[in-house]
Amino acid sequence: MKTIHMGRRGSAVAATFAIAGMLVTPMAFADDTGTPSPPTASGSVASSASTEDPTTTATTTSTETTEPTTTATTTTATGTPTTATPTLTTPPGSPVVLRIGATGWAVKDLQSRLLVLGKASGTIDGVYDSGVATALGSFLRASGLPGDGTTLTAQGRDLLGARTASPTVIPRGSTGDRVKDLQVRLRLVRAAYWTTSIDGWYGWTVSQRVLSFQRDQNLPQSSIVDQRTWSRLVALTATPVAIASTASGGTVKELQLRLRAKGLWTLSISGTYTWTLGQKVLAFQRVQNLPQSGVVDRRTWSRLLAVTYTPGTFDRFRYEAGLRPILPTLASLDYRCRTGRVMCVDKGTRTLTWVVYGKPTSVMWARFGGPGLETREGTFTVLRRYEYVVSNLYFTPMPYSMFFSGGQAVHYSSNFARIGYAGTSHGCVNIGDYAQVKALYFASRLGDKVVVHR
Repeated sequence: MKTIHMGRRGSAVAATFAIAGMLVTPMAFADDTGTPSPPTASGSVASSASTEDPTTTATTTSTETTEPTTTATTTTATGTPTTATPTLTTPPGSPVVLRIGATGWAVKDLQSRLLVLGKASGTIDGVYDSGVATALGSFLRASGLPGDGTTLTAQGRDLLGARTASPTVIPRGSTGDRVKDLQVRLRLVRAAYWTTSIDGWYGWTVSQRVLSFQRDQNLPQSSIVDQRTWSRLVALTATPVAIASTASGGTVKELQLRLRAKGLWTLSISGTYTWTLGQKVLAFQRVQNLPQSGVVDRRTWSRLLAVTYTPGTFDRFRYEAGLRPILPTLASLDYRCRTGRVMCVDKGTRTLTWVVYGKPTSVMWARFGGPGLETREGTFTVLRRYEYVVSNLYFTPMPYSMFFSGGQAVHYSSNFARIGYAGTSHGCVNIGDYAQVKALYFASRLGDKVVVHR
């Protein structure tokens, strides 16, 4: 083989021309098939081939992406190419927003959205681990996006957000009762969620409180009250129904009477739960800054009782509705009524409570003597008992009489049953419920204590 040697000056000249040629015209190299490869736009080399060994060709390709990755392709002596799997496959033009190993609220948001789509399971801990990467990779493949889940790009994040969005219930910038309802419910879930006034304005502060709620509840974090967020908020602030919309009779009458006392019911006391009554319940909830359901739940009913009844006084609304008194707790009774077998007569609440060894068992409305004929107060005992007797002074029947102080007794009064508190007794403790006083008579015995107090 003939070898050609060049002098130093000749070599320098040749090199100078070679460099000038490269600067003027981008170079094109032939691949191992003999087909020229086009130059890159910047004039850099797209691929190179070495022919030092006529049996093996090594080709190295560099692909420019947002996160540079390298793919090594080697052609064996048999001509079969083998390609190494890239570690990152970020699509061009879509920046990475999260990587495996990240932690925090953004990762919780990612986990919650994958959970909504059924791509993940388990706890939402805010750690971007291999399990999150696997779930994200599954979503990306199903959506036709590149990536193995080890990174979340802006494109993937936006698509994930769109796929997990639910309809907006209360838009930002809203005002009025619906926003007041939102503020009230946020406060009920956690006082720190809403510490200012219930003003009905959905501004930046409300949106940040909604975002805090979503984060704490492991919901997709949008700061928007969407259907998913609203459903969770309603579920957390719901209390059991106290008076159902299908109820009727005395309980509904009591509701109507109490709403009337607050100026919210001007129609008849019918005992029928109508649509109009439901709207009045809603109006009461709005006035009282309660969750606005239009349903008499336990919270609403407790508030209505609180603003229409003072403990220790006569509950005229229950009486007028034809309902029995509420059985009191032992702690609410006079201390003298808490031991033994006692007829505890309370002039303040106009009730008689039958207490057996520290356990209140029944309570009934009671009527007492009027001016000049007052029922005596103090601690007494049952001295005489008559299933049927007629008053020697007033010649009126006194069924199921239990005498405790001279001629004063606990007994049934048909007059009380008929006209109620429009009349008074002559000093006795009148009971207007025939079945209750009969049961009391047969449960009691001589020597039982009778406590009359105010």
